[in-house]
Amino acid sequence: MELENIFKMEMFKNRNDKPYLIVIAILTVMAATASILGVWMFKNMLSDLTILLIFEIVLIVFTTIGLSVFFLLYPFHLLNVDYKNKVISLIFASGVSRGKYYFVKISATILSSLIAMLVILFIPIVTFLIVYPDTFVEIVRNIFDNFNSSDIFSFALSGTVGLVANIVMLTTAVIITKGKTSGIFLYFAFSFVVSIIQSSSIFPLLLSNRFTPGHYLYLGAVFSTVKIIVFVLIGLNVLRKQDL
Repeated sequence: MELENIFKMEMFKNRNDKPYLIVIAILTVMAATASILGVWMFKNMLSDLTILLIFEIVLIVFTTIGLSVFFLLYPFHLLNVDYKNKVISLIFASGVSRGKYYFVKISATILSSLIAMLVILFIPIVTFLIVYPDTFVEIVRNIFDNFNSSDIFSFALSGTVGLVANIVMLTTAVIITKGKTSGIFLYFAFSFVVSIIQSSSIFPLLLSNRFTPGHYLYLGAVFSTVKIIVFVLIGLNVLRKQDL
């Protein structure tokens, strides 16, 4: 099977995952309601503890918690669904390369997660841009005034590579546990060990006066790249030897 067709198949499955589509819809409504209501209350200067204000605070708290949980469980669900439905052996039996499947699964999971994030946050972002265009312009101006182009690039690079590294690490946890719920705890264990290694490696450099935030971001991107390579090798090795 061609790589492009495998990717389309994965995106089709993700696009038609009804339970999580419902969750995305609920979080979208919650985020939109919180942003629109918050803007309206701020415009009308409602500072006393009214029922409306309490409702807004509760809504923001639950929306934040919901988003945090969702962006951990959603990628995990997309990665382990083939194990859970016991179709992964059929996929490989149909002639799909395990290596191709591995990289396509990661790519489809990252893209689907980004699309879900954009859908959920679209209305809050648009609301902010429409209601506070001057504030947005001022924020952008401050960014360019306080950070040079290399710092902005290093921030974007570090964030992108870090996202990929976390998905790869989560994928490895899913493969090792064969899609079991314990994969989440294994992922946290991986994250804990990696954070200790990263901190012990980078912290001494922070004591140097010549070590700027931009250098720290570049170093973080390098560390994330190493993390990707290590966990890709582990995940692929386990997947290729796994008895399904």
